[in-house]
Amino acid sequence: MNYDEKIAVMGGSFDPVHLGHVQLAINAKNSLNLDKVIFLPCQQSPHKSIKPSADSNQRIEMLILATSDYDWIEISEWETKLPPPSYSVNSAKHFQKKYPKSELFWIIGNDQWKKINTWKKIDDLGKIVTFIVFPRDGEEPKLNPDFKSHFIHYNFNASSTEVRQNIETNKHAGLPIDPKVLKYIYENSLYSC
Repeated sequence: MNYDEKIAVMGGSFDPVHLGHVQLAINAKNSLNLDKVIFLPCQQSPHKSIKPSADSNQRIEMLILATSDYDWIEISEWETKLPPPSYSVNSAKHFQKKYPKSELFWIIGNDQWKKINTWKKIDDLGKIVTFIVFPRDGEEPKLNPDFKSHFIHYNFNASSTEVRQNIETNKHAGLPIDPKVLKYIYENSLYSC
């Protein structure tokens, strides 16, 4: 099939979005010549027991601030409007309908790639998307013959959990987040005790 464009989806809590998320989107775009990367904040990840600290609207606002310099990045509110948990297969079907002439990719870390067979309806998801997999904790992904995949380079050491903990303990120096996002966090008293 000839596709009109290449679109990658990156799901996550983005609680908060950090510079590593944006760098990952840039690396994926450059590696695969993508036309668009869609950030897809979830209501509640089925892989995490903890609910996001910031509500959906706040996380979307932070994503808009963090990605405002990139016209090829789109923020989707689709999963935040649904009852939790958020399953990737449902979202992939949604984007398949929305972009019927596009080749779809799904960006995930190696931590999830290693347990991809436990994902809900993974065979259905694998028929819709090609996975873009990035290393996690210094570990490079390995080929899984059951799914189409591309491995990309990424070594940005940042985590939303650490950002939240540092804000909570007043360690603001050198946080790996966009200054506009940091300002929003302070103005809305997010992640503080």
